[in-house]
Amino acid sequence: MRNRLFPCLLFLIPLVMASYVSAGPSYDKIYAEYPKDKYLVGVGETGGTGNFLNDRRVAEVLARLEIAKQIKVRLREETLDIMCEGGSARLFKDILECKNQFIMIVEVTVDEFLQGSSIVRHGEMDGIVYAVAIMPRAEAARKLDNRVKESLDSTRQGIEKAKKGDKEALNEAREDYMKAVTYNKEKEMIDGVKSRAADMFDELEDELMKLKEKK
Repeated sequence: MRNRLFPCLLFLIPLVMASYVSAGPSYDKIYAEYPKDKYLVGVGETGGTGNFLNDRRVAEVLARLEIAKQIKVRLREETLDIMCEGGSARLFKDILECKNQFIMIVEVTVDEFLQGSSIVRHGEMDGIVYAVAIMPRAEAARKLDNRVKESLDSTRQGIEKAKKGDKEALNEAREDYMKAVTYNKEKEMIDGVKSRAADMFDELEDELMKLKEKK
């Protein structure tokens, strides 16, 4: 009897595994329709509670947060140490203050960035309510480029005010500068193109540093 059961069990195990793997939504078609070289894609899933509208809202929030996570993780991994152990650290009391400020700005800028995302799919399958959010890379890069320019303009205005004795303007200019740097790094990550603005950032950083030393 054991000899007969063993081959049967061997036959059943792959079937059980296949049914387990195929459970829940499959997103292969989504990634084919929205390729990663052209889109940032976020998928949100939540267990169905019977209130589909509420579950869908939760899944949509999670989908957008998944896009945000992709940017935040890369910024922290690839930029935080460079920013706060390099030249920009001079603008702060110490490295810890620089990192805290940078992390706070990342949260703000990425949340702004999420406003351009859109939900392209939602549904329910196997008790899982899901939503798919996308962000076109080209569109996001254009918006970030505009924000870089706006933040740099604000930095320059703050520097001019600080030169005239406005004490608060220096802190505001430093924050605008950090925003510009962060927006610029986000743009580099999204479009895969290295920015040519390094000299301009260095020039503004030197200006801020001179004002800080006079303070």
